[in-house]
Amino acid sequence: MRFPIQVCRNLLTMLAASVMMGQLDSPAFAQQRMVPVATENFVVYAEDASFARRIANEAERFRSELSMQWLGYEIKPWQERCPITVEIGMHAGGETSFAFMTPPQGGRGYPTGWQMKIFGSPERLLDAVLPHEITHTIFATHFGRPLPRWADEGACTTVEHVSERTKNHNMLISFLGGTPSRGIPFNRMFTMRNYPHDILPLYAQGYSLAKFLIQQKGRRYFLDYLSTGMRVERPGAELAAWDSATEKHYGYKDLSELQLAWMDWVRSGASGEQADRPMLAAKPSGLAGPNFTAGQPEATIVARPANPDRRFVSPDQRPRRSGGNGPAESVANLPVNQGWYAKQMKNSRSSRRVAASRQSIDIPSAGIGNEERRDQVVLPPNPSKTIWR
Repeated sequence: MRFPIQVCRNLLTMLAASVMMGQLDSPAFAQQRMVPVATENFVVYAEDASFARRIANEAERFRSELSMQWLGYEIKPWQERCPITVEIGMHAGGETSFAFMTPPQGGRGYPTGWQMKIFGSPERLLDAVLPHEITHTIFATHFGRPLPRWADEGACTTVEHVSERTKNHNMLISFLGGTPSRGIPFNRMFTMRNYPHDILPLYAQGYSLAKFLIQQKGRRYFLDYLSTGMRVERPGAELAAWDSATEKHYGYKDLSELQLAWMDWVRSGASGEQADRPMLAAKPSGLAGPNFTAGQPEATIVARPANPDRRFVSPDQRPRRSGGNGPAESVANLPVNQGWYAKQMKNSRSSRRVAASRQSIDIPSAGIGNEERRDQVVLPPNPSKTIWR
């Protein structure tokens, strides 16, 4: 088919405009408009040079202190700097992408191709978003491979400011107390390698479980647990590997028993949040920092589902239809109706509605342990470079 010359010109103009818009949205183009500040391991791009320097210095400090807290040693300098693009705005969030390379001689992989983008208010950038994203880079460097999503995001959330951690806790209570429940059975959560469309329950539940385990034996032991589980995993036998690792490290005979113990802990109110203790090193003036003290029990804010007898059903039990009780009225210590979390919640609701309308998934009203809900999580294709949020 032949098109008139004017139509061809219009199509070319539209194509050029779309390409240009893609370039404008790219991190590389954004970095060209910003002031770069380099340190040993980072190069920070921000519109304000003094704030870029502050972010760079804090990134180095978090890298040093958090690696000591999690690993017991400070990770070596990277061979390539990690670019950090900073955007000031109302909504806080971030993402870090990198790929794992395996040495020709084999052995543990190493991350390469760093790219980090953080956005939010200056306060939340420094006390929540930046430490969260830096923790992703520490885990990637230490393990040389991806962690289970729940553990990676859950552990990274533990270093955020108390306001962000409280949002996750409040969302967890809401998700578990809803009808139908949006909790994720452990036999599915432990085998997730990609983000589900309904992403917020993964964040909230992963954070809560990571906190539950860390409070028992500390951060380093928690990472040892993850190392054991990943080391003994075999295709088709992932659950057996995590059952074995869970019994070895925490004394629960399997994931089902761990899930019931965790749910009892949540129901008791012991998973609530409190204000942070001082950081080990000096914080930026006027900012509250994350609590790096591992394994310390915290004072609690009691927040329970409206029905205290609601059970987060064990993976190996058939669920029973639950009543219509909603989430607890006392959980909203901080709003979750704005910012990054609100956008993710809106997206997850939209995804579930679209999927249900296309009959591509089934969302029954029964409890979350229903094996028929396994197809609810639609995993995206594996990209060549993975993004951690």
